[in-house]
Amino acid sequence: MTELEKIGLIPRSIVRMLDRFYYQIYLGTAEPLVKQFRFSKYLLLTSVKSLLLVLFIPFFINIFTKIYIFRPIVEYFWDRKQTEIFLNYELQEKAFLEIHKFEEKLYFDYLIKTENNFFFDSSKISQVSLQNYEDFNAVPHLVNNIVYTKKKEIPTLNFLDPFVPKDKFSKPPTEVYFFTSLSNSMDTLQYDFSKNTEFLFRKKTRELANHYNNESISALTNLLADFMGLLILLFLLVNMKMSLMNTTAFLSESFFSLKDSKKAFLMLLFTDLLVGFHSPRGWEVIFHFLFEHFGLPENHNIIFLLVGTFPVLLDALFKYWIFRHLNRHSPATVATFQAMVE
Repeated sequence: MTELEKIGLIPRSIVRMLDRFYYQIYLGTAEPLVKQFRFSKYLLLTSVKSLLLVLFIPFFINIFTKIYIFRPIVEYFWDRKQTEIFLNYELQEKAFLEIHKFEEKLYFDYLIKTENNFFFDSSKISQVSLQNYEDFNAVPHLVNNIVYTKKKEIPTLNFLDPFVPKDKFSKPPTEVYFFTSLSNSMDTLQYDFSKNTEFLFRKKTRELANHYNNESISALTNLLADFMGLLILLFLLVNMKMSLMNTTAFLSESFFSLKDSKKAFLMLLFTDLLVGFHSPRGWEVIFHFLFEHFGLPENHNIIFLLVGTFPVLLDALFKYWIFRHLNRHSPATVATFQAMVE
C-alpha cells in the first residue's frame, strides 16, 4: 500500500503522525480504534491461517503420497519389472566399499582368534611323555589325539618363530614335549574359517543388496512425492493470492514496527547465515543432502558450482531489496546495518 504513495516535500512519517493526531483530537470517539483493532485482529488471524495452510498442507500431502501411493507403485515396478539393484554408480561404490571393509574385519578377527588359541591360552597345551621317540619316523603320529614327532623333526615348528622367541624351543627336553591337540590346531581353524567365510559373505551381501535396493526405491519415491508437494504449493499460491497479500502486509508491518537496531540485527543474522564467510560449507552439506535425497550421483564439480553461484545470487537479491525498498521506508535501518557490517 505504501509503495504507491508519491514522495512529496514533507516526509510521510510526519504526515502519518499528523493524521493520527487529527483522529485523536477531532473525532474523540473509540470507534476508529475499535475498527483498527478489529482489522489488526483479522489480519493476524488471516496471516496465521494462510501460513499454516501453505506450510503444512504440502507437507502432509507429501508424506501421505509417499507412503500410500508412490512407495507401493515404485516397489512394484522396481522389483518386478527390472533387475537393477543400484539406482546409480555411487550406491554401487558404497556397497563395494562396505564389502571390502567387512572382509578386512573378518580377516582381523581371524588373526586375533588364531593368536589367542595357540599362544595365549595355556589350557590348550598338552604335556605328553615321549618314551622311545628315537624309534619314531620323521612323519608325525597321532596317538590319543596327541601329535608325536621325532626329535630330528623339531625344526618343523618354524611356524612359531614369528610369535615365540627362539630360545623357548631351541632345546626341548628329552622325555617331555609340548604340542597342541589336533582338535584345536591351525588346520582346524583354517578349515572353520574357510567354511564360515562363504556363509558370512553371502549373508552380508544379501543385507547390502536389500539395503541399497531400498535406498534406490526411497530416492525415486522422494522425487515423485516432492514433485507432488511442489504442485500443491503452487496451486495454493495461485488460489490464495489475496490471503497471501494480507500475510505479506502483516509480516512487513511487523518487521518495520521493530526498532532500527533490531531490524539491522535480524538482517545481519540472515545474511551471515546464507551468504556469510562460513556459509559455503553449509551450502555444500545442503546440496550433498539434496543429491542423496533424490538419488542423483554426487558430482563434486556441479556441487562446487552451485555453492559458488547460488549464495552470490541471494546476496545480489538481498542488496537489491535493501536499495529498492528498505532504503525508502527505513533509511535509519540501512545506516545502522551498514555500520554493523563495517
